[in-house]
Amino acid sequence: MYLCLTGLFLTSAYAAAKSSAQPELKIIGPLDKAWVTQNQVYLAGSITGVDEKSVTVKGVTLDNKGIVPVEGGGFGALVTLKNGANAIEVTAGKLSSKITVFFGDEKSKPKDFKRYYIHAGMKQMNCKECHKFRKENYDFSKNVPARSDCTTAKCHGNKMANQEYVHGPVGAGVCISCHNPHGSFRVQQLARDDRSMCMVCHQAKEEEFKKKVVHAPVEEGCTECHDPHQSKKRFQLKGKGDGKSVSTLCFNCHDQTIFAKKFQHGPVGAGDCIACHNPHAADVEKLLIAPKSDGQLCFQCHADRRDSFNLKEVHKPVKDDCGLCHDPHSSDHKMQLHNEASELCKSCHVKKNPEIFKAASEAKFKHAPVSAGRCPDCHRPHSSNYKPLLADTMEKLCFQCHVELGEEVAESKYRHGPVKTGDCTACHNNIHGSSYVKLLGRAFPMDFYDAYSPTKYDLCFGCHNKDIAKKKTTEDLTNFRDGQYNLHFLHVNRKKGRTCTACHGAHASSQAKHIREEVPFGGWAYPIQYTKTQNGGTCIVGCHAPKTYDRVKPLLKLSGE
Repeated sequence: MYLCLTGLFLTSAYAAAKSSAQPELKIIGPLDKAWVTQNQVYLAGSITGVDEKSVTVKGVTLDNKGIVPVEGGGFGALVTLKNGANAIEVTAGKLSSKITVFFGDEKSKPKDFKRYYIHAGMKQMNCKECHKFRKENYDFSKNVPARSDCTTAKCHGNKMANQEYVHGPVGAGVCISCHNPHGSFRVQQLARDDRSMCMVCHQAKEEEFKKKVVHAPVEEGCTECHDPHQSKKRFQLKGKGDGKSVSTLCFNCHDQTIFAKKFQHGPVGAGDCIACHNPHAADVEKLLIAPKSDGQLCFQCHADRRDSFNLKEVHKPVKDDCGLCHDPHSSDHKMQLHNEASELCKSCHVKKNPEIFKAASEAKFKHAPVSAGRCPDCHRPHSSNYKPLLADTMEKLCFQCHVELGEEVAESKYRHGPVKTGDCTACHNNIHGSSYVKLLGRAFPMDFYDAYSPTKYDLCFGCHNKDIAKKKTTEDLTNFRDGQYNLHFLHVNRKKGRTCTACHGAHASSQAKHIREEVPFGGWAYPIQYTKTQNGGTCIVGCHAPKTYDRVKPLLKLSGE
């Protein structure tokens, strides 16, 4: 399965030479302009196009007077260098090849020489360990790496492949899949540059790395994150600990403090950064596995919540990016909110709805959930079937807190128009805070007695005829009259006038015309019994003796009052 990467740089050269049939002598290692720090190197090369039995090596010290046998087109010998520059020439008949190798320290090396990394303690090599030998010739177009003895106790130790996750070539003991046994201008004798070497086997990743956003370590090299030999972590990742957690690797570069707040996102708590981020490359910002808009990223895990985000009315941040309200990593606030709910809502809505915040802050009468900053008590933060993102119908929502009133309404036969339609804000339209009692939108007298003034009944007169109690006699302003005598005028239009709620229930009643079942008076509650007739009605109440009125045949003798 494993190609010896060290031989790949040989393959094209050998294949081209072989196909051209042109005689050539080539030195494979070391390479020209190499600077080495040990005095013995293994000189290796090949001959193609001619049948030579040996080559002659000059410029270095070696056995057998510099004569090196050629077998199957390949040759090699361990040579000793002198201090300084070594001009090495290899000849075979009319063929020759020259290289210069410098042996010494960095201070003395010429500027145009590069460090050439070779294995410590070089020894004689056997070409047959890596190259096929058939019909008396080496096939240098392919390498078949044999198991090496690199991990014996004498060399790199016998602990190179004992962790849970081991790189394939390491597990197979074929170190030369990645390391060039002849030497390399790359550290640790690597056969290729970091990433390009990995791509020889991991070719499928090449397409991934062409995406719009590439992780910086990918550009720098795979071994920035992956241990090339083994690891306790999957994918041979570097980092502390073991198992699936990858965060300790990420923290090598990324600031850990943003992940360590009181409330952590599940993947963050599990150290699973790649649940949201592609570690290599992506077409989405911040290497995200999906776009943030419309919850596409979050629904990768929270698919069970999708339906609750797609009701009729959708909060704009939900469409744009969940991260506008929630910190994707960690937060000191529940639900990973960027701030307390009230402050978070305020950060946007104080600009979008300044009049609401002004009214709430200046209001004489405040709505308890608003004062406590409990916006979610009434509003759903994501989506709703009711405007403006209300958690339920207005009626059900209000009665969740105003339970006793809800029970009263449910038990009543007659409901005030706005209550019947479930529109509490028809009267309580300053719902966040009001200058008027009960969060009402206009003036409304709350006492049993009050001197008459139309402005005091501004709320009621928003729907009802404002002249209903203005005239003493009428034939059309109201049906509450005895003959032409206006009984609303009688009750209301005086210094000690009876207000609307003295007789009428503002929300609902079991009696016609929303007549209350009892009259609140101080600490007392006098019962009212009202009976509607064809042309009038009868009222039995603790305020006065029973009275009956008739629009056609007056009964009360009120003309003199």
